[in-house]
Amino acid sequence: MFYFQGTRKPNFKNIQKINYDEYWRKRGFELRSKLMAREKIFFNWIKPDSSVLDMGCGNSRLLYELKQQKKCRSFGLDISDLVIENLKKMGIEGKVNDIENHNFQLSENYDYIILSEVLEHLREPEELIGRIKKQTNYLLISIPNIAFYRYRIGLGLKGRFPAQWVFHPSEHLRYWSHLDFLDWLKAMNLKLIKSRSSNGFGFLKNIFKNLFGHQICYFVQTKNKSIV
Repeated sequence: MFYFQGTRKPNFKNIQKINYDEYWRKRGFELRSKLMAREKIFFNWIKPDSSVLDMGCGNSRLLYELKQQKKCRSFGLDISDLVIENLKKMGIEGKVNDIENHNFQLSENYDYIILSEVLEHLREPEELIGRIKKQTNYLLISIPNIAFYRYRIGLGLKGRFPAQWVFHPSEHLRYWSHLDFLDWLKAMNLKLIKSRSSNGFGFLKNIFKNLFGHQICYFVQTKNKSIV
């Protein structure tokens, strides 16, 4: 098997479009018990006492830990009412919104906006970036790297494209390699401060990211100001 742990091989006989409220209702909403690898990177990049918006936050623990440990002003945005209801019970402000809606706009500014494994799910991520980049100093982004070496092996030897969805093929709509994403950031007029692979192949994942990084985090500057 050439599937990296956490990379899903979907069942084409059971394709169903997901309803996120129904998903959380059946699963039961509960914050993750610990931060994921990419969230630890984001946590370390964010300064204390900052304002932070996590777009598509789901049941991530990141906003909670930022509020508790770094005294950040944490805000969540999600398409599911159940997610936002439960965040508010924990003292985290949030709003229900569909970030793919063409009328979507942010009404406030934030020091950081987090897009953790979000952009690959969107039909027009360029439109979203255009709407939000004036509302923040920094974007913290993570994406799966389509050029990860096990994906290459699977496609080359098995003839199978890496499958990255569970319920419906529309879950992942955009695919970038690390090098492609660097070019994409430039096209969006965003300045890369630093990047780091949250997982992949040992120590090589941060030496040769395009080949050995599986999920990669990007610290991006949106405005002409001093870098943190």
